Amino acid sequence: MAYFNHAFVKCFNPSKIQLEKGLATKDLAAGQIGLVDDKTWKTVKHNDAASAEGLLYLVQGSYHNVVGGDTIGNNPGHGGYAESVKSKGINPKYITRLWSEECVVPTQSETCISVGPKCAPCGSALFLRLDVKGSAALRFLNRNAYAIGDSGGVCCEDDGDPDTQEYIDPALALATAAQMLLEDPIVKPFVAEKNAATTGGIEVTTSTGTDTYTIAQVVSGTGYTPAAIADIVDVKLCLVGAYVDTKFGNCSFDTRDFYGKEPVTLIASFLDESGDPCSNCGTTTSTPGQMGGTYGDTVLREILMTENYMQSPFNQGNRDSARIREIEGSDRILASVQRNDANGNPVMYKAYYLLHSVPRFNNPTGVFDNDQYLYKVYVPCDGAELSEQLNKYVAEIWGGISAASGVELESFPVTAGSGSESGGEEEVPGEGPGEEIPG
Repeated sequence: MAYFNHAFVKCFNPSKIQLEKGLATKDLAAGQIGLVDDKTWKTVKHNDAASAEGLLYLVQGSYHNVVGGDTIGNNPGHGGYAESVKSKGINPKYITRLWSEECVVPTQSETCISVGPKCAPCGSALFLRLDVKGSAALRFLNRNAYAIGDSGGVCCEDDGDPDTQEYIDPALALATAAQMLLEDPIVKPFVAEKNAATTGGIEVTTSTGTDTYTIAQVVSGTGYTPAAIADIVDVKLCLVGAYVDTKFGNCSFDTRDFYGKEPVTLIASFLDESGDPCSNCGTTTSTPGQMGGTYGDTVLREILMTENYMQSPFNQGNRDSARIREIEGSDRILASVQRNDANGNPVMYKAYYLLHSVPRFNNPTGVFDNDQYLYKVYVPCDGAELSEQLNKYVAEIWGGISAASGVELESFPVTAGSGSESGGEEEVPGEGPGEEIPG
């Protein structure tokens, strides 16, 4: 027995689950999915696949199954688009694998810089280098990006009595260098201050506790009072990756548009005044971001591919594509997949997979005598009550199929990050905060 080394794929994005048995496939509402017995062509109870007397079918009501959705240009001869979306007949004993891929929300990369109270003696400056790596930077520059910031504009006279002060306020030195980095036109699109809109990204730890400020507060002196150098234990600044791709709505959607999934990686480091790496100026840590799981943009493209296999139209690339899609009804497919939430953040999806084979009992050549089919059911992870119900019931459908077939239902939470292989923090070696830059 041989398998063709490719599985034919069909995707489903339900908006409703048929829970009870006895509903005919023609009566499934748009987006409603059910488990169907081909002996009666009616649904079985959603979590009881074993009760089917014949082959099982995953059947979803077409999103064209609405009033006026089965014709093109009001021509009754151009109908048939309201036909439900069906899998191949599934024999439980020919199911080879069942699994799900959990929702994974993307996270930002983060880099933090820590310095001690004596990091910037009077007459010297603190120098920082910030490297930005990842596909976003490569697409922008054809190379990774970097910038250098320094505290050169800060003098002891700006910060206290020059006769008694030996060191520049480390918070002011760090904030000034960071402000220069954030204003650099090369790296500005990719990086932001952590918690800039709330508490801020600078933590000043003194003998009495830790206070948090924004870079703007420290630089301007508004809402910030420098602590005595002798009381400062540590000053820490954190920056996060903040690149946002250009996004297009449904009206101008094109499957050929690029959409990024890899978060940029930030790596901060210290330099001495000659521009060489400094190993005793402080410490830095870099935490790589994590890629998300299944994005709405991925789901929409796969659903459109399924529609293409069914020869349902989808027009793009022409001046009047938006109008043609409205005429042909393919805008209903676009509207059925939520790609971004109300705040513009990408919506993640949980995916359920079923892999089975259909044997060819009459195959004279004896080569590739089994076709494989892979079905994907996508459920959004947006926290909405409807999404939670869909997730619950689809999981029960898969559980029922697992019981009927004897195939274990596997789960694969995606944990791959886009930075270092360890996925943890990377510390740049140094002597630790509190070390003095050689004068």
